[in-house]
Amino acid sequence: MNKELNEYVDLFFSYDNPVYYSIILALSLFVLVYVFYKYIILPLQKKHILEKQELELKNARLMALFAELDPDPVIRIDTDGKIIHSNDAAKKLNNLIELDGRNVREILPQINFPVTDYIRNNQTQNFFHAIDGKYYSILFRGTSYLDIAQIYFRDLTERKKFEEELEESRKRLKDLSAHLQDKLEEERQRISRELHDSVGQNLLLIKLRLQNINLNFIKSVEKVEYSNLIETLENSIKELKSISYDLKPRILEEMGLGPALTSLCNKISKESGIKGSIEFVDLNDERFNTKMEISFYRIVQEALNNIVKHSKAEVFDIQLINNKEKIRLLISDDGVGIFNSHRNGLGLINMKERVENYNGKFKIDSSQERGTLIIVEIPKEEFAND
Repeated sequence: MNKELNEYVDLFFSYDNPVYYSIILALSLFVLVYVFYKYIILPLQKKHILEKQELELKNARLMALFAELDPDPVIRIDTDGKIIHSNDAAKKLNNLIELDGRNVREILPQINFPVTDYIRNNQTQNFFHAIDGKYYSILFRGTSYLDIAQIYFRDLTERKKFEEELEESRKRLKDLSAHLQDKLEEERQRISRELHDSVGQNLLLIKLRLQNINLNFIKSVEKVEYSNLIETLENSIKELKSISYDLKPRILEEMGLGPALTSLCNKISKESGIKGSIEFVDLNDERFNTKMEISFYRIVQEALNNIVKHSKAEVFDIQLINNKEKIRLLISDDGVGIFNSHRNGLGLINMKERVENYNGKFKIDSSQERGTLIIVEIPKEEFAND
């Protein structure tokens, strides 16, 4: 037994045994890997770590330098929300002179999120805050490798003041536009009354007096002239009635928006030869406030005038849709579209202003291939009766 064991040992350590060489090769590889890791990989890792630390330190110094030089306030906090540094601009904030050591939430209650998580995840957050009569845009920026967050203040007081003044100017312009529209409508009604009650009545009286003249005393040659005169007076009276109607459609006042728009549509279609149709959805006999009905009538009137003058259309269509939330008006034609020169025309501007005075939306979709579609939408609450 011992003899066999000795033979196995001798065979194992024999230079002819392949296992022996495998073990030697494995040990050599292990030593080689160990030497490579210790003298090459490990030094490179340490160098990388040192370079990273040095870079982070430089970044921290640059961050601190920029924070100090920043003309706007900058505050630096730790993961607990404690203020560890503030630049000179931050120290000038009223009642915030002693910032260091305070919790940032005492100053900025909007920071109601987990500061630690935001820092470790390099997250940012924007919000607004007013301090001592000034309005700031505030940026919270977490920096994980420094375990801090920096809070940047940007003074938007002048910008906000400008925006408020601009909004106030827009409101005044809107009010002025509505006032001018009202005055214009009043003047139209005044002129309509004058034409109807004064000029119209005078022309009618002249016609009646001429018709009462005894034709027996008129020579045959003068009878032709007399007939022409009567015809001219009749045409003038008709034209005067048409002008007076356009200025103040009595049907709108007496019967409401639906019948007035139907009458207008039929009148334009008859005079222009353009085939027109009008449809009302859920309108019934509902009446709206007077100014709103006049505005809708004028919008349709202006749109139809544009169709007649510029569109070269063969067909136009009007839809007035009444639903729970808004009133929608659709005016379409199959013409050549609205050219750029007409998009800024006074008529379209007046239409748009009328709609915006009621917080509505005014849209135009126009092309030479598809014609023109005007869309008007006004919130239903604007339609309350007087």
